[in-house]
Amino acid sequence: MSSFSFRDIARRDSRLSQLASEARALMALDTAFRRLLPAPLADYCRAVRIRDGELVVYADNGVVAARLKLIGPGLLPALTEHGYPASRIRVKVDIRFKPPVKPVKTLALSPAALESIEQAATSVANPLVKGALARLLAHHRRG
Repeated sequence: MSSFSFRDIARRDSRLSQLASEARALMALDTAFRRLLPAPLADYCRAVRIRDGELVVYADNGVVAARLKLIGPGLLPALTEHGYPASRIRVKVDIRFKPPVKPVKTLALSPAALESIEQAATSVANPLVKGALARLLAHHRRG
């Protein structure tokens, strides 16, 4: 196994160095573009290049593409301010793109907490609250 890092190898090979530099520039463009988007939308698209004044963006489905087509032109001045001048946007649907998988949030209640909820459920007079607490208890005792 070599002790050279990728940067060391790239510095010695001019073509590889150029490719690495271009990759960093494209990643910076994507980051700058996605920072301008509403958070949920940013996870489902990628800015891939600017060529001849046209920003090309890939969306993972038609709904995201439609939304980007609506708001995209309004983002171009801010993108230009960040050093990425573009006068128009082209949005393409890339069905191969998969958004990042977000972990499922779970909540585990301690046995003491469950006991306190059970005590509260027996002392509450409101039947809606009592029912909600009973469902909460059943849910947490199943898992």
